[in-house]
Amino acid sequence: MYGLGEEEITIHADNCSGQNKNNAMIQYLAWRVLTGRHKRITYSFMVAGHTKFSPDGFFGLFKLKLKNSEVDDLEDLVDVVESSTNGYNKVQTIYDKNGERKVFFYRWAEHLRKFFKPLPYILKYHHFIFNQKEPGIVYVKESIDGELKAIDITKDLTIDGTVYSKNHLRGK
Repeated sequence: MYGLGEEEITIHADNCSGQNKNNAMIQYLAWRVLTGRHKRITYSFMVAGHTKFSPDGFFGLFKLKLKNSEVDDLEDLVDVVESSTNGYNKVQTIYDKNGERKVFFYRWAEHLRKFFKPLPYILKYHHFIFNQKEPGIVYVKESIDGELKAIDITKDLTIDGTVYSKNHLRGK
């Protein structure tokens, strides 16, 4: 089981191409479906000019608190975040209370490029749908009422001398 046991997820994000709307994220979501971690993922972006929502306000409160605080180490930063709102801003560092590392970082973009091609014209789309019945296929739409278009982002690949086709990756 992965995550909290959910089979379908819906993610809403702003249009920041550096953080959200990029091929690494699209490929990662396709990989999650391809490997059976989710049956369906819907990834939607807010329309430009309408991207302000409650987390932005909480981040703004954190920035105000940080501006008037002295931060010398990670503990100080945690205190600033936790005290910036009445319980809304929560901190989870990569270490537990005993100093043991709990979060690890990997080179996902580099790894996923072996299996997936870049999604052409990614920035013009606002809705992406990944479905376990068609792994490696990304359904895209430019708007909520727009035409649904299927794009195959999988590659044929060779691992240790064995050639795997797109269909093999999909279990066909």
